[in-house]
Amino acid sequence: MITGVLKYQQGTLVVTLPCSAYDLSVHLGSIGILEPASDIPVQGTEQIKVQLAGEEPVGELVLSKLHEGDTLSGVNLACQEINRVCPYGYQEFVDMLHPKPDKIMDKYHFYKQYETQPPSTATGMKFILEETQRYRSTMENYTHACQAAEDEEYESPEDEWER
Repeated sequence: MITGVLKYQQGTLVVTLPCSAYDLSVHLGSIGILEPASDIPVQGTEQIKVQLAGEEPVGELVLSKLHEGDTLSGVNLACQEINRVCPYGYQEFVDMLHPKPDKIMDKYHFYKQYETQPPSTATGMKFILEETQRYRSTMENYTHACQAAEDEEYESPEDEWER
């Protein structure tokens, strides 16, 4: 989703996000960074240079929402949450955040009727985390509606002779 290149003293680390918090800590330690990822701003510091690049549209979307106070662990957590709520692909999630003008091409448009939460007004990775919750809630509502329709279909016989 996102590739990070971190430079510290003589070492360079290339890391793919998301990864586990433990792995991120180990990776940072491999080039001598002892600070936790939660203390490393995405802009980097004087000693730690950070470059982030989106490997796919959803990664670019996450990076476009970066805010001054965001940290490396915050970006990693946002990527983990997106992976968790989008097990079958990211297109609907991306379309939820950036609807396409052509409703036929917008993969999320169909699900809008199942939304119960308003869009987030937060910034940075907090925005991404709140939007993953809105997406999860919408998909759960859709699943429940499908299950209810299926249950209703099985409860009522289609033909008169089945009664």
